[in-house]
Amino acid sequence: MTTISACIIAKNEEKNLLRCLKSITNLADEIILVDTGSNDNTINIAKKFNANIIEFPWNNNFSDARNKALEHATKDWILIIDCDEALDISQITDIKNTLSQASNIGFSLKLVNIINNSPIEGEYLFRIFKNYSGFYFKGRINERILNSSLKADYEKNIIRLDYKLYNYGFDLDKKDINKRCYRNLSIFSEYKNSDTSYINYFNIGNEYFLLGNYSKAVTNYSKALYSCDDIYISSYITYVIIKTYYHAQKYNLGISVGEGLSLKYNKIREIYYIISLCYLELNDIEAYRENFKKYLASMENDHKYCFDLIFLENKRIIPEMFGFKLNNFVI
Repeated sequence: MTTISACIIAKNEEKNLLRCLKSITNLADEIILVDTGSNDNTINIAKKFNANIIEFPWNNNFSDARNKALEHATKDWILIIDCDEALDISQITDIKNTLSQASNIGFSLKLVNIINNSPIEGEYLFRIFKNYSGFYFKGRINERILNSSLKADYEKNIIRLDYKLYNYGFDLDKKDINKRCYRNLSIFSEYKNSDTSYINYFNIGNEYFLLGNYSKAVTNYSKALYSCDDIYISSYITYVIIKTYYHAQKYNLGISVGEGLSLKYNKIREIYYIISLCYLELNDIEAYRENFKKYLASMENDHKYCFDLIFLENKRIIPEMFGFKLNNFVI
């Protein structure tokens, strides 16, 4: 019989933990919960599910906490899950059957973000892997799963599953979001001078974006852009820069930067989409339509995409699903 260890790290997660544990109770043979200093009801909730609770002093390093959980896991497979996440309980039996027949090293699950009570499908996340196979976490924040004992191409042996992992982390209130952002920025500040990778700058930009500090967000996104040598990633960062100007209501800047950068970084078709929204806010309907046509035309070309637009029967786009607030949207 295949067995599973669910590994969780937590601090003051009484709002989320019950939902998470209910979703895995019929899957996990053991629950390892590393608590980094809760003073709410988190530990009592975990005890009700017979979790193995490991107290671990918080040291501003998420990987250290996650690796501590791995040290205590004793079952065949590891499931990594966060407190603000939950599995689809209707798929538990299927997951068990898949793992019992598996010969590969690990699996990725389909992320579904819950935003304004609506499900928005995201990327696949590597969350299930064989225990005692050399996997570990690295990185103080936005940590990565690595393996130094397997061949360099081991990722080819990680299979994508369409089993859903729901993320409720976007449904926080503003106070909780700000608290999380300031915590993350504090961690970033400890090693910002030693890590000048585009990923680091991009993540810092994301925190400032969520805080509404669009000026600092653009500054860090721009550093990320000029530190990156991948044309597709650079194109995506370009899109994010324009989107930030859009949210800052600096539509002319968004257009100016977008039309300049898109000459080089044009592999993400949403660049044309966000430029068209800037023109729409300026009531330049002709330019809006011109750029939106570029967006539609790019679907047939070698353009990657960030998301697929959702259309209603009356052919009105719902940009609110992607963070845009428009009263009237004309196609």
